[in-house]
Amino acid sequence: MKKFLMPADDSIYTVQAMQYMAAMAPVFQDAAYMLFHVQPKISEYIREESQKDPAAMEELKKFNNRNEALGKELLEDLKKRMMRMGVAEDKITVSTRKCREGRAKDIIDEARIASADAIVMGRRGVSRFADTFIGSTTKNVIEHNPDIPVWMISGEAPSKNILLAVDGSVDSAKALDYLLDMLRENPDAGLTLFHVQASLRDTCGLDFEQQADSGEEKAFARVIEKAGRQCIDNFMGLARGKLKEKKINENRMNLKVVPARFDVAGAILEEFKNQGHGTLVIGKRGMNKRFFMGSVSNYLIRHMENGALCIVP
Repeated sequence: MKKFLMPADDSIYTVQAMQYMAAMAPVFQDAAYMLFHVQPKISEYIREESQKDPAAMEELKKFNNRNEALGKELLEDLKKRMMRMGVAEDKITVSTRKCREGRAKDIIDEARIASADAIVMGRRGVSRFADTFIGSTTKNVIEHNPDIPVWMISGEAPSKNILLAVDGSVDSAKALDYLLDMLRENPDAGLTLFHVQASLRDTCGLDFEQQADSGEEKAFARVIEKAGRQCIDNFMGLARGKLKEKKINENRMNLKVVPARFDVAGAILEEFKNQGHGTLVIGKRGMNKRFFMGSVSNYLIRHMENGALCIVP
């Protein structure tokens, strides 16, 4: 059974994350959903000052008790709401705790303790619990979490179809392996492997388009293009083998390759939107170990809407 840790607040973004998981339940393997709420952090200064004043200490205890009660109330309401979405009660657990080292760190620690297969978060959220919850928190969880995939939900997914951005790298293979391990055999969810061909600029770090259009540069470009095709052909062979291993129908998967573009992230997002996919999956890094987690993933985190973005370390 797969385990999804779902950080929760009282914003629409938490509800969107629950709606996504409920809608995708027929696509994913059997799963357990852990709704987790981090209570507001009390500053060290207030803690230290309350130690000197019994009345202040009593007020601090009341404040903590109130936050815990609010957290439990919120989680019970969210659990009931998720059950109304069709998720069985025995698949949902709830927990709340005081903030210890910061929300992002606490979420990552909780996911590790629970051996979660994924952290599923709304893109952001503004809560009555004193401050902004998800936003910088989501970004920090993605950036500082080295080993647990993060699913960022924003808006309503238009379909169950999944787009996996690949570049033939080891990280792309890891993302594919993770995704297939999460899926069950369901013909309603198509899987598209999407590849933007490498350009000379991507390969060499130079903007050859600004240089003279010499025969040598054209020849080099053809070499890069041929190598890229061979790499993706090999990757597709690997993908087909994994589908067979997971007993998933190969007809569910197709490959789409587009010519090199300066704006790789824009090409991925354009494909996601125009073809009506509901989930976008990327590896944290690509062939050069910075490709996805650099400008591409940051762009997708900022601009992704109406679906889920899964980043696989």
